[in-house]
Amino acid sequence: MATNYAVEVEGLHKWFRIYPGPFQRIVEGLSLGRIKGHREFSALRDINFKLKPGSSIGLCGANGAGKSTLLKILAGTTSPSAGRYRINGKVSSLLELGAGFHSDFTGRANIMMNGIMMGASKEEMERLTPEIIDFAELGDYIDEPVRTYSSGMGLRLGFSVAMAVDPDVMLIDEVFAVGDMYFQKKCVDKIYELKKRNKTIAFCSHSLYDVRQLCDEALWLRDGDPAALGDSVSVTNEYTVWQRNHIDEEAEHLSESEAGAVSKRREELSNAPEVLDARVYHPQSGEERYEYQTGDDMEIRVWWRNPKPEQNPINLAVGFVYPDMTTVAGMLTHIDGFKLEGSEGCTSVHCSKLNLLSNQFLVAVILFDGEGTHQYQKYLIRENLSIRHGTKDVGMVLVDHHWNNRPEIALPTGSGARIREANVDGTQGHSSGEDGGW
Repeated sequence: MATNYAVEVEGLHKWFRIYPGPFQRIVEGLSLGRIKGHREFSALRDINFKLKPGSSIGLCGANGAGKSTLLKILAGTTSPSAGRYRINGKVSSLLELGAGFHSDFTGRANIMMNGIMMGASKEEMERLTPEIIDFAELGDYIDEPVRTYSSGMGLRLGFSVAMAVDPDVMLIDEVFAVGDMYFQKKCVDKIYELKKRNKTIAFCSHSLYDVRQLCDEALWLRDGDPAALGDSVSVTNEYTVWQRNHIDEEAEHLSESEAGAVSKRREELSNAPEVLDARVYHPQSGEERYEYQTGDDMEIRVWWRNPKPEQNPINLAVGFVYPDMTTVAGMLTHIDGFKLEGSEGCTSVHCSKLNLLSNQFLVAVILFDGEGTHQYQKYLIRENLSIRHGTKDVGMVLVDHHWNNRPEIALPTGSGARIREANVDGTQGHSSGEDGGW
């Protein structure tokens, strides 16, 4: 029957059989089920939601709430115990690092194998392989066995294959926990690209910020039950309130020392400083802008929150980062002797006559403690900073400089300089020395 939804989930349940040991499993099997040797654990109960094409849903909740189980059911790697679900279109999933990879095969061979498992043809995967290798940025390691890869390299390869097969529905489970900031931004940009192309996304993460930014809706799971379903901001706010209240409830049933530890954890959670947002503005016009010429003025504004400034003084660092994660330049409040005051606010840094040369730069914001040593948070501005210049200068920054001819300054003695001398016949002579000349 035709439907207007990309994903439909109705009355979904999932329970597992838990056996105390292998003996009970054998007894139950030999008795043809007459003797029950297991107990049932309910991982999901009565899950219902629908997603239209191009929409996205974020799954949030504590560990063991059922988020990954739900994604595995949608991916087809496990079956529901009751209820039903329907997915219209091609599905691609990134649920576990290295899942589906053969450790003894090379990265190139795994690209072909995984792509075919996802429903792509051999010819299509041969066409997509160069694009996948380019996105993964594994270099010569692409022809090495996957067992030699780090977890970050496995993530790059898995994400690249999953995205390249052009899915209609993308399932993502906490993949941003591994990888550097540069690759995380590539992943986010790729997900936004999928959204613009009307693809459907189900995204599971403990980062409520990522859920708010990437998803239109959110489903909060609590011990397998759907606690809340709605727009991502409302649901994540409700989940945050529950987290704090739940910590208080835990403390009522604990010993004095345990309650003290829980109370401290609750206080740290509620009083942790955080970056709320950061953007780049043109100081004269006041408009948000990410394209500049070398020599332009630019302002970076950072909105932050610090509930207890008297106990937790904070500092900010703003840096321009090259795509290979090389830090080109940075500005730090504690180095400049600038203090952030109050419990919340907006702090801006004005960059006069920007000396960056043509390139794409990431703008990173880091929230430090009062000493500038502990990092509370790393925040990457979503848009790339694009710099253009009309000269032939080389490098990443323009150095303010001028040249002078200084004929009055003699060559330092003992400098080891050698001077080429022309032979009478016009051939080039050689200087004497152990290196045989220039």
